Amino acid sequence: MSSKTCLMMLLGAAMFTPAASGETPDSAIWHNKTPPALSELAVDIDKDPKLLHKYADNAGTKIHYVTIGSDKQPLMVFVHGFPDFWYSWRNQIQAFSKDYQVVALDLRGYDLSDRPEGIENYKTPVLLGDIRAVINAESNGRKVILIGHDWGAALSWLFTGQNPDLIQRLVVLSVPHPGAITKELLPWNHPIAQTGASAYATRFFAKGKGDHLTAEDLAYWIVNPQIKSRYIEAFNRSSIPSMMSYYKANYTFSQFALNLFDPTMRKIYGAAIKCPVLHVHGIEETHALLSTLDLEKSWMENPDHLTIKIVPGVGHFIQAEVPDYLNQTISSWLKDSGN
Repeated sequence: MSSKTCLMMLLGAAMFTPAASGETPDSAIWHNKTPPALSELAVDIDKDPKLLHKYADNAGTKIHYVTIGSDKQPLMVFVHGFPDFWYSWRNQIQAFSKDYQVVALDLRGYDLSDRPEGIENYKTPVLLGDIRAVINAESNGRKVILIGHDWGAALSWLFTGQNPDLIQRLVVLSVPHPGAITKELLPWNHPIAQTGASAYATRFFAKGKGDHLTAEDLAYWIVNPQIKSRYIEAFNRSSIPSMMSYYKANYTFSQFALNLFDPTMRKIYGAAIKCPVLHVHGIEETHALLSTLDLEKSWMENPDHLTIKIVPGVGHFIQAEVPDYLNQTISSWLKDSGN
């Protein structure tokens, strides 16, 4: 089927698919489940003197990251999502730094990373360059175990497809391959359900409401007061318009349609995943259909190298809701897959 035919079908599906409208609710809640208030050993990981704060440069934009662990060990890189920052991975940093050099970055616009203005500075190819800059700064010839959540998961999928020489294993949380989400919008899949699942982003666009969220709004999902204060501090340093630019540059319906034609985006979205992948997904996740997970197989060079773990009773923020389970699951999978 031609790209033009696919585009017309997408447009046709959209005509009969209700789009969210109006303003973001005053509560600013876009995830259906908040993590419990855990008593965490890793709550003060940011005070560990062995935790180093560094910067990588991507064409003049400084990307902040933290790292801990020996550079003689395998390299493990974590990429957070929205609304979050490197500290999201505190429990994973503590657990894995014994056996790995762990790196956790701040995406551009967040916390201590630069916050360039302009939607064009948040398009997918630019964001992939940020991940590459951090990996290049620390890899020293080592392949990477790449782990991403939410936007970090979407970017990690695409980065892995583009850089098979750099990535040894991929772990994604909560978000299917972006190409699979696009496929769900086709009329023979689940366009109405997928549009509903994505409606929270549409509400961000309505009347520019998302640009006026506050640090407190963004941290609504944090229960532990000590952790919440760290998030509010980080979000006050961040750029909320930059956070919204991720959606405006990459998550509009028009962008999904253009991806079918633009040669650069077709290459990025169409690349095969050549390494083993672990996808951990909460059953109560509301923004990605479970049916989409099966579509991911078409991006795998070897579909048998895709492992999917569906976690009962868990929502979007898996690394905060069930940190011990996640750490054990990743460790066991890495061992079983030969790493």
